[in-house]
Amino acid sequence: MIGFNAIGTRAGRRPRRAMNGSRRQQIVDAARAILAENPESTLAVRVVAERAGIGASTLRHYFPTQQALHEAIFAAALDDAPPELRIHDTSLPAETRLRECLLQLLPPPQPLSRAAADRMLTVLSTTFGSGSTTEARNVWAAYTARTLDAIAGWLRVLADQGAIAETGLRQRARFLLTVVEGLALSRIVPVARPTGDEEDGVLDDALSVVFRVTPAQPDPDAQR
Repeated sequence: MIGFNAIGTRAGRRPRRAMNGSRRQQIVDAARAILAENPESTLAVRVVAERAGIGASTLRHYFPTQQALHEAIFAAALDDAPPELRIHDTSLPAETRLRECLLQLLPPPQPLSRAAADRMLTVLSTTFGSGSTTEARNVWAAYTARTLDAIAGWLRVLADQGAIAETGLRQRARFLLTVVEGLALSRIVPVARPTGDEEDGVLDDALSVVFRVTPAQPDPDAQR
């Protein structure tokens, strides 16, 4: 996302030196901890600074605006690889395991608080809006690639178990990512949200496509 130098540099002024990474990370970690405890937090400067054990002026030195702090939190969150959950657990149906992994990529099903929605929309605007930066787009692209790799990895596990065909795993992973991104956006934007049943129906249809191709069966004649 947008770095401090990109924000702080002005025409006719010398760019400031790079920030102290450990102090910056300290602030981001404090903000993420606050959100983990209270997703509706507005991340007031005083609250975040107190949690990080620093003064408000120090926080503003590293993050001059709330938008800069939100972007840093988002970028840090994108570094977290999606866990595999129970994808290897063959005691569960393969479709159930894949659904569980995909659902973790979505925002919470309950309506987002105004503060949480504003944070997400701010990040989306910064990434894709008229004022977007190359750095912001690169972070999003890296996240998309990492998530695509994770989905392809889940499909590979199922293919190795014989639950799905081995062909076209990357293409099917891309398809599932597109579906999940659409569902995620529908939970964020302030318009009529789909019902839980409607979301389940969309995911059911997507999974049916993935499992439609029957895995190749051994040729009994070839084994003679």
